[in-house]
Amino acid sequence: MSGSGNQAGRGRSADPFVRRNALAFIGESMWFGLGLVFASTTTILPAFVSHLTGSTILVGLIISLTEGAWRAPQLLFASRLTNKPRKKTYLTRAGLIGRPAYLVLAAALAAGIAQHPALAVALFFLLHTTMYVAMSVDTIVWWDVLAKAIPARRRGRVLGASTALRGAVSIGVGLLLAHLLGDSGPGFPTAYTICFAAAGGCFMLSLASWTFVVEPAESVEPQRPTWREYARQIQSILHESSPFRRLLTVRLLSGFNGLALGFFGLFGIDQLGFAPATLGIFAMVQTVSGILAGLWFARVSERTGNHRIVQIATLISLTGPLLAVVFLIAPELLWKPLYGWTFVSIGTFQTAQFVGFASLNVDLAPPGQRSTYVGLFNTLSSLVIVWPAIGGWLIERTSYGFLFGLTTGCLVIAHIASWFLPSVVAIPEIDKRGKPPLL
Repeated sequence: MSGSGNQAGRGRSADPFVRRNALAFIGESMWFGLGLVFASTTTILPAFVSHLTGSTILVGLIISLTEGAWRAPQLLFASRLTNKPRKKTYLTRAGLIGRPAYLVLAAALAAGIAQHPALAVALFFLLHTTMYVAMSVDTIVWWDVLAKAIPARRRGRVLGASTALRGAVSIGVGLLLAHLLGDSGPGFPTAYTICFAAAGGCFMLSLASWTFVVEPAESVEPQRPTWREYARQIQSILHESSPFRRLLTVRLLSGFNGLALGFFGLFGIDQLGFAPATLGIFAMVQTVSGILAGLWFARVSERTGNHRIVQIATLISLTGPLLAVVFLIAPELLWKPLYGWTFVSIGTFQTAQFVGFASLNVDLAPPGQRSTYVGLFNTLSSLVIVWPAIGGWLIERTSYGFLFGLTTGCLVIAHIASWFLPSVVAIPEIDKRGKPPLL
């Protein structure tokens, strides 16, 4: 009875602010997603690092550090936040540390740091990693606050609006990037200075929108579990939850796409003759594809379950490197613009990381253990961070053909493994579109 009263009390306290919270979340999600387009880890950033160093290993390291910095700390943060009735301020503080990173990088480029490539690339990796470590707080806090601040019946409308806005604006952003990075653009490093300033500005506008969210308090256990108790809980999940282990296995196998993830754009320019300006179009295609995939996956989830999203996404993911292999072996057989499908496959899979893998993981979690499941899954998933760096090492010692062929073979295994995932009825109050994928 008291639990029902608490729930009703929370609903009444949140209702006066639902419209305000909805607008705040729409703004936060839209600006955040646009920032990721200007600083895309699969198009813009690899080209930037390649301009500075020409090192394929460092290009691969971009995604390795992104994945590791974002995922690895989540289990620690999940434990720290379990007994907090309000969590909004923790994302705000982390955002003030991490989200200005690209503004600092843009200022450094404007000051001439590109004349010292080693210093410039070191500063880039430092700032980029700092931002994504701070963003590791985002995943845990954002979902928790959304669930409290927006009623379940309204979340689909809120996230759908941010998805539509982000998609529409991303088309214009892609065209702008094509101009900046093309022959008519300002050239290196000015073009990247503008990109990073825009990315940093979008991230800060996203954080500004976040500050308008009114977070209701929530009843929580006053005492945080000790580290020994927390470790026993984690051990119990790993030993007793076969569905969790299978999902984690598929995620780790599908992470082999990281071998080639940072090299599709460079391959298109170096081997297929695309102009550098095409990177902006590729970034737009990837973003819009991810958004459309999110809308599609929402229906798939409701009708057949989140496990089906993972199966579809792993299949589409393997078509990216497979298409690159075909272009490498017999480019005359294919219409050149079809190479853009590789970025469709990237955008689709990155969306599936959030709306497929993450949602299925939440579906598997018993009540009261969701934050632990989220933190544990994302932390263990950080094991995939080694593949992008290894991909860069392989490029230097073998060839694009070997790298794309190996990636395709590994993703075939991941897709086969996905058919052993459990079928779980989707939880209706969790929206399946979510925030834009970080990568």
